[in-house]
Amino acid sequence: MGASDRAAALRRARERQARIEAATARTVLAHSNVKRAVEAKAQAMERHDERIAAAELTSETETTLLAKVCGSAEAAAEILGISQREVRRMVRAERERQAVDQPRARGWEVQHDDTA
Repeated sequence: MGASDRAAALRRARERQARIEAATARTVLAHSNVKRAVEAKAQAMERHDERIAAAELTSETETTLLAKVCGSAEAAAEILGISQREVRRMVRAERERQAVDQPRARGWEVQHDDTA
Protein backbone atom coordinates (compact mmCIF):
# COMPACT_ATOMS: atom_id res chain seq x y z
CA MET A 1 0.00 0.00 0.00
CA GLY A 2 1.44 3.29 -1.05
CA ALA A 3 1.40 6.57 0.81
CA SER A 4 -1.45 7.92 -1.31
CA ASP A 5 -3.52 4.79 -0.61
CA ARG A 6 -2.95 5.18 3.16
CA ALA A 7 -3.89 8.85 2.98
CA ALA A 8 -7.06 8.03 1.04
CA ALA A 9 -8.00 5.27 3.52
CA LEU A 10 -7.44 7.65 6.44
CA ARG A 11 -9.55 10.33 4.73
CA ARG A 12 -12.38 7.82 4.11
CA ALA A 13 -12.21 6.66 7.75
CA ARG A 14 -12.45 10.26 8.99
CA GLU A 15 -15.38 10.98 6.64
CA ARG A 16 -17.14 7.83 7.79
CA GLN A 17 -16.58 8.78 11.44
CA ALA A 18 -17.99 12.27 10.75
CA ARG A 19 -21.08 10.74 9.09
CA ILE A 20 -21.54 8.39 12.06
CA GLU A 21 -21.29 11.29 14.51
CA ALA A 22 -23.75 13.40 12.51
CA ALA A 23 -26.22 10.50 12.23
CA THR A 24 -25.87 9.81 15.95
CA ALA A 25 -26.61 13.44 16.82
CA ARG A 26 -29.69 13.47 14.57
CA THR A 27 -30.93 10.18 16.04
CA VAL A 28 -30.48 11.35 19.64
CA LEU A 29 -32.36 14.55 18.79
CA ALA A 30 -35.17 12.55 17.16
CA HIS A 31 -35.53 10.34 20.24
CA SER A 32 -35.55 13.40 22.46
CA ASN A 33 -38.29 14.95 20.31
CA VAL A 34 -40.38 11.79 20.62
CA LYS A 35 -40.00 11.82 24.41
CA ARG A 36 -41.03 15.50 24.62
CA ALA A 37 -44.00 14.90 22.31
CA VAL A 38 -45.21 11.97 24.43
CA GLU A 39 -44.92 14.06 27.60
CA ALA A 40 -46.77 16.97 25.97
CA LYS A 41 -49.53 14.61 24.84
CA ALA A 42 -49.89 13.21 28.36
CA GLN A 43 -50.12 16.71 29.82
CA ALA A 44 -52.68 17.76 27.21
CA MET A 45 -54.75 14.66 27.90
CA GLU A 46 -54.63 15.39 31.62
CA ARG A 47 -55.79 18.98 31.04
CA HIS A 48 -58.63 17.76 28.84
CA ASP A 49 -59.61 15.11 31.39
CA GLU A 50 -59.78 17.86 34.01
CA ARG A 51 -61.95 19.99 31.72
CA ILE A 52 -64.26 17.04 31.08
CA ALA A 53 -64.53 16.32 34.81
CA ALA A 54 -65.35 19.96 35.52
CA ALA A 55 -67.98 20.00 32.76
CA GLU A 56 -69.51 16.79 34.14
CA LEU A 57 -69.69 18.31 37.63
CA THR A 58 -71.40 21.39 36.25
CA SER A 59 -73.79 19.21 34.28
CA GLU A 60 -74.69 17.21 37.38
CA THR A 61 -75.21 20.37 39.43
CA GLU A 62 -77.40 21.97 36.78
CA THR A 63 -79.38 18.75 36.24
CA THR A 64 -79.99 18.54 39.99
CA LEU A 65 -81.20 22.13 40.05
CA LEU A 66 -83.46 21.50 37.05
CA ALA A 67 -84.95 18.42 38.71
CA LYS A 68 -85.55 20.45 41.86
CA VAL A 69 -87.19 23.31 39.95
CA CYS A 70 -89.31 20.90 37.91
CA GLY A 71 -90.28 18.94 40.98
CA SER A 72 -89.27 15.56 39.58
CA ALA A 73 -86.54 13.62 37.85
CA GLU A 74 -89.12 12.52 35.27
CA ALA A 75 -89.84 16.09 34.15
CA ALA A 76 -86.13 16.96 34.05
CA ALA A 77 -85.39 13.83 32.03
CA GLU A 78 -88.12 14.69 29.55
CA ILE A 79 -86.82 18.24 29.13
CA LEU A 80 -83.23 17.06 28.69
CA GLY A 81 -84.10 14.10 26.51
CA ILE A 82 -82.26 11.64 28.74
CA SER A 83 -83.44 8.77 30.92
CA GLN A 84 -84.86 9.24 34.38
CA ARG A 85 -82.23 6.82 35.58
CA GLU A 86 -79.48 9.11 34.30
CA VAL A 87 -81.08 12.15 35.97
CA ARG A 88 -81.36 10.25 39.24
CA ARG A 89 -77.72 9.15 38.94
CA MET A 90 -76.66 12.79 38.49
CA VAL A 91 -78.80 13.96 41.40
CA ARG A 92 -77.38 11.21 43.63
CA ALA A 93 -73.80 12.09 42.62
CA GLU A 94 -74.42 15.77 43.32
CA ARG A 95 -75.92 15.01 46.74
CA GLU A 96 -72.99 12.78 47.64
CA ARG A 97 -70.55 15.47 46.57
CA GLN A 98 -72.40 18.08 48.63
CA ALA A 99 -72.38 15.76 51.65
CA VAL A 100 -68.59 15.47 51.36
CA ASP A 101 -68.14 19.20 50.74
CA GLN A 102 -70.48 20.19 53.58
CA PRO A 103 -69.83 18.08 56.69
CA ARG A 104 -72.72 19.76 58.52
CA ALA A 105 -75.10 18.09 56.08
CA ARG A 106 -74.18 14.78 57.72
CA GLY A 107 -74.73 16.14 61.22
CA TRP A 108 -71.11 16.98 61.96
CA GLU A 109 -70.31 20.09 63.88
CA VAL A 110 -68.06 22.57 62.17
CA GLN A 111 -65.86 24.82 64.29
CA HIS A 112 -65.47 28.35 62.97
CA ASP A 113 -62.57 30.55 63.88
CA ASP A 114 -64.04 34.05 64.21
CA THR A 115 -60.68 35.58 65.15
CA ALA A 116 -59.58 35.90 61.53
